[in-house]
Amino acid sequence: MTPVNQARRRFSLTLRHTGVLLAVVATLLLAACSSSSSSSGSSTASSGSSSASGSGLSAADQAGLTKAEALVASESQRPTAITDTTKVTKPIPKGLTIDFIPCGSPECTLEGAIVKQAAAAVGWNTVVLSNDGTPQGDKAAFTQAVRNKAAAILYTAIPASTFASLLPQLKANGTFISTCCVTDAVGPSTGIGYAIDTSSEVGPVGGTQAAWVATDSKDTANAVFINIPAFAILASQATFFKNGMATYCPSCKVDQLDVALANLSTAPSTIVSYLRAHPSVNYVVASTDAITIGLPAAIKAAGLTNVKIVGQGATPTNIQYLHSGQEGADVAFPYYEVMYAMVNAAIQDKAGMTVAPSVAPPAWLLTPSNAPNTTASVFPVVTTYQSQYQALWGG
Repeated sequence: MTPVNQARRRFSLTLRHTGVLLAVVATLLLAACSSSSSSSGSSTASSGSSSASGSGLSAADQAGLTKAEALVASESQRPTAITDTTKVTKPIPKGLTIDFIPCGSPECTLEGAIVKQAAAAVGWNTVVLSNDGTPQGDKAAFTQAVRNKAAAILYTAIPASTFASLLPQLKANGTFISTCCVTDAVGPSTGIGYAIDTSSEVGPVGGTQAAWVATDSKDTANAVFINIPAFAILASQATFFKNGMATYCPSCKVDQLDVALANLSTAPSTIVSYLRAHPSVNYVVASTDAITIGLPAAIKAAGLTNVKIVGQGATPTNIQYLHSGQEGADVAFPYYEVMYAMVNAAIQDKAGMTVAPSVAPPAWLLTPSNAPNTTASVFPVVTTYQSQYQALWGG
C-alpha cells in the first residue's frame, strides 16, 4: 500500500503506515521530547541541550552516538528470521475461507495477494473484497464479510468503529478478526483478536531514523520531522524520533512540521518553503514515504545542497532514490511478514489455540549501500519467510 495508506492502515495511519501508510501507529506513546515543537505549515526549530565544545563532542553526545552507531549497524543487516515463533500444535482445519478487506490502494490489493499465498499454504481460500477506502466502502466490505460468514476477516488500517455495529453477527458467525496498523485495542470491546504493527511496534521506526541521523551527522544534525496529523499512529513514530534524538544526539536540534492530509500532494513545496526559512536544517525525516515522493527534485530545484532525506515505508521510487544518492536512508515496510503474521493468528485461532500476542515484525534500515535491487512494489524483508512460517504450521 502507498505510504499514506500504510499509515492509514498500520496505524491507521493511516506509516507501513502505516499507518503507514505511517501507520498509523499506539501503545507507542512515550513522553514527548522537550527539544521539539510542532506546527501546521510552519515551525520554529528548537534546540536540545548545550552543544558539544569546540574540542569535540560532549560526554552525553559521545555516549549517545555510540548507542546510535550500534543500532544502525544492527538494523542495517537484512533480517534472516521472522519474529513469530509459536508453533501450531493442533490440527489446522482445511477448506476454510477468509476475507481480506484492502485499504483502497493498489498496494493493498497486493497485500491481498500475499494473504492468498499464506492461506493457500494451509489449504484455505481467500476472498479479496472490493473497497475504495472511504468510510462507506469500509463499512460495505465488512457487511459483505458478514454475509459471507467468513471464518476470519483480515484488514489493514480501518477503525474498529467501522464494524462495531456488526460485532454480534460476526461473533455469531465465529469470525476471527486479524488486523495491522491500527490504534484500536485487541479484545472484546473491539472484537479484534489480533493486531500487529500497533503503535508500540511502529513507533520504534522513529528511533531507528533518529539513530541514523545521529550517526550520519556525527551528532551535528538539525532535523525536522514531517508528520501527518490525520494519521494518529504516526504520532508515536514522531515521539520515538524526538526521544531518540534526545538520547543519541542531545545537542542536536529537532523540530516538527505538520502537513495536512489534504495537502499531501504539495508536501514537497511546503517542505522546501520550510527549509528556506530554516537554512540550518540539514535532515528531513518523513513519517511516511508519501511525503518524500518528488522531494529530492524539489530540494534540488530550490538550490539546496546540504539536506538529506530519511524515509519510512520504502516504495520502488524510494529504492531508486537510495541507489542514486537522492535519499540518505529509509526503513523498509515488512509487507510479507505482516500479512503472514495476520494469517498465522487466524490459523492459531481456528486450530483451537490461544492466539499468541503480536511481536514487532523484522526491521530493516535501508541505505544506498544495502538497498535491494528490485522494482517490485512490495518485497519481503526476510527472504525465507515462507519456509519459516510453514515450519510453524507443520509443513
